[in-house]
Amino acid sequence: MGQTTFEFGTETIEPEEPQVGHPKSEKKEAKKKVTAKETKAHQLAKELRDIPVSEFFEQNRHILGFDNPTHSLITAVKEGVDNSLDACEQAGILPELKIELGILARDELSIAIEDNGPGIIEQNVPNVFGRLLYGSRFGSGKQSRGQQGIGISAAIMYGQLTTGRSATISTRISEEHLAIRITMKLDTRNNRGNV
Repeated sequence: MGQTTFEFGTETIEPEEPQVGHPKSEKKEAKKKVTAKETKAHQLAKELRDIPVSEFFEQNRHILGFDNPTHSLITAVKEGVDNSLDACEQAGILPELKIELGILARDELSIAIEDNGPGIIEQNVPNVFGRLLYGSRFGSGKQSRGQQGIGISAAIMYGQLTTGRSATISTRISEEHLAIRITMKLDTRNNRGNV
């Protein structure tokens, strides 16, 4: 029939019994399959490709709530606050947050969100802040603010796309450790943060 159909149901389909034919006609049929003319489906199959999820969201950022400057500001702050609250909740810490908005240029703002959470170890910072679909909530089975691992990375991606600026992340994992400061850009082709 030349089309693809998908059926979901309870019907069981038994495989057809192979038909026994003349050995010479089977050889001709086998040759025919090898030298068969390329169909439109074959041509279309050559054009199939995948794109990294971060590249998809770069092209469709409105899906994540970054469709205009005002909504983007609200979304970015919300994502940062959600990350802070989730980290404090996971560590059993009563959250304290400090949120600062600053003006960098006529159409550029800076957002700084500081919390008293457990911090992030240095080698995980590029993944936590620079990789879409990366996080600790996958498969946890409980409701929380952020479960997709998209939010803060998408906010950083939006900031990078609209200003060309890198993100700066500071983190400290305990009072005994020094704080680290990392400047990072998102690599949307490879879905990772470049330090």
